[in-house]
Amino acid sequence: MRDYLLRHGPATAQDLFGILALSRAATYEVIRKAERAGLIRPVAHVHSDGNHDPLAWDIDSPNPELLWRRKERLRGRFCTCLPKGRSAGGHVA
Repeated sequence: MRDYLLRHGPATAQDLFGILALSRAATYEVIRKAERAGLIRPVAHVHSDGNHDPLAWDIDSPNPELLWRRKERLRGRFCTCLPKGRSAGGHVA
């Protein structure tokens, strides 16, 4: 997961589900554990055509401008909504 995020930038849980080769429940558990350990963090609110993914995950993009420039990496688009409990820079409030 770390290598994928470093190479490709922000990813939704659906993207990570596709690369981790785990069940959906196991994928979400890996994401939750990685967030609790401080290895990844939510950086954007994402709307996609087939799903409403509330968070995109990344490890190296504290600047929201970088996320907009890299939006092609996600199936969907970033919006200006912030996830609940998050501040403007994507840091935990």
